[in-house]
Amino acid sequence: MSNRTKILRTLLVLGILACIAGTGVFSAFSSETESSANVVTVGTVTLSDNDSGAALYSLANAKPGDSQTSCIKVSYTGSLDASVKLYTPSTIEALGSSVNLKIEPGTQASPSFPGCSGFNADAGGPLFEGTLGAFAGSHGSYANGIADDPGAVATKWTSGDTVVYRVTATLSAGTPDSAQGESTGSHALRWEAQSQ
Repeated sequence: MSNRTKILRTLLVLGILACIAGTGVFSAFSSETESSANVVTVGTVTLSDNDSGAALYSLANAKPGDSQTSCIKVSYTGSLDASVKLYTPSTIEALGSSVNLKIEPGTQASPSFPGCSGFNADAGGPLFEGTLGAFAGSHGSYANGIADDPGAVATKWTSGDTVVYRVTATLSAGTPDSAQGESTGSHALRWEAQSQ
């Protein structure tokens, strides 16, 4: 047998082995499944009002019996259901015990801060009625804030919910002479939403 024949036989055997090996690779069984389009998106909690940063009340040089009333619309546009509470994070100075505060939730056809024309208070009565000092003492954080939900049976705020609050601050007619020159100090009324 010639070298040429041996080489041809060797190449033929190698070719056959390559075909068999290639067929073995492509003849395996296969199956697969997948869960596609997986994603995580964070929801939002968004609360706003229509006061443009202005005060609800500002009684300067007040005398006993002076009062100021304003209406503020609080709106929720977050994507998550939320609980909303009202409180003051501020420290109230000595005059707080002589300032009466009344906060009423309700509706208003055309809210325009600070006007209260057309305001209709909810049937449940005021959300708070007492002295500013008592309000601060009892409701100084979200944890002990006053919860209020829109509508008669709602237990949460959802996107598009609004409540108008009528807030009245009155220097008590019984304010003593010793209170002359005193102040409540600058303070905030804060509505805060947290996701449920």
